Amino acid sequence: MSKQNITAWFFEGGNVSIPRRLLGLMEPLGLTFEDLGKILYLLYCGTDQIKSNDHYAVEAARTLHGKGLIHWFTDTQTVDFSPMFDKISCNLGEQPSYLAEDNNSFTTSEFNYAQLVKKLEQNLGLFLTLRDKQNIQEAVQRYNWSYELMYEIYRIYYQQHRKFYDFRFFCQMAYGAQVRDKDSFQNFVESLNTTAYKTTEVLRKLGQRGYPTEPQKELYLKWTAQWRFSHEMVMLAVEETTGASNPSFKYIDKVLESWQERDITTPEALAQEQQKRENEKQQRDVEQPKTNGYRKQRSAVTQKFKPEGRDLSYLEQ
Repeated sequence: MSKQNITAWFFEGGNVSIPRRLLGLMEPLGLTFEDLGKILYLLYCGTDQIKSNDHYAVEAARTLHGKGLIHWFTDTQTVDFSPMFDKISCNLGEQPSYLAEDNNSFTTSEFNYAQLVKKLEQNLGLFLTLRDKQNIQEAVQRYNWSYELMYEIYRIYYQQHRKFYDFRFFCQMAYGAQVRDKDSFQNFVESLNTTAYKTTEVLRKLGQRGYPTEPQKELYLKWTAQWRFSHEMVMLAVEETTGASNPSFKYIDKVLESWQERDITTPEALAQEQQKRENEKQQRDVEQPKTNGYRKQRSAVTQKFKPEGRDLSYLEQ
């Protein structure tokens, strides 16, 4: 491979960079060149892709977190750089831009993609990765959202829901909930917060601790939004897991799927179905002894008149 080809191959994967002004703030922030290398490596990994088996990433996150430069969320394997922006603002003698009251308003009527990215990074105190930017642009184009609405969606997502939902799935849910403007988005967020609470209630009913995972919340949304089951019906489905050896959300999903196929969508319909099954069981219990008695009686008669010691082979000729 020629030197020119090697150079082309070397740079075709893109670049990872940091702001030049950060280099000028190394001394006030107490940064070493080794710290800069750790920051670059975390940006290379992506702030939402800090894998526990990546020793370099874990060491970088641990060191920078220890210096108060980042937040490190070990449960979700994510980091954010807002503490570093706090330190920068303090060194500049200014209030952090993302704490200013007027930063949620837009100064121009033509708010474009570049301004959106800049505003998000300033107000949230983070570096958007290449993948973050691609996901934002994709959502704007796919769902035909304005950049102003996209700003609000990403801001609320980052501050309240990023520990629980993937951003693309969050946008899919929002679009499915008919989010077209800020008012409808606010309604969606309120319902989503309710969903998180109710999913936790299901988890507790199963006898489990902790917080619901993203797949568990997705299942709950499928039950209530797609299949139109009420929370009461979901909790009744949880009761069906009492005799299960390993009660889980998947077990509940099977129960609700069965109810949906049989059009059992209300507590009244479920009560009727359960009463019907109970009546059928009682009927079988009544009929079973009669059937068994008849079979025993017939067996005794057959045995009594069974010819013994006779050659009846001639009947077969």
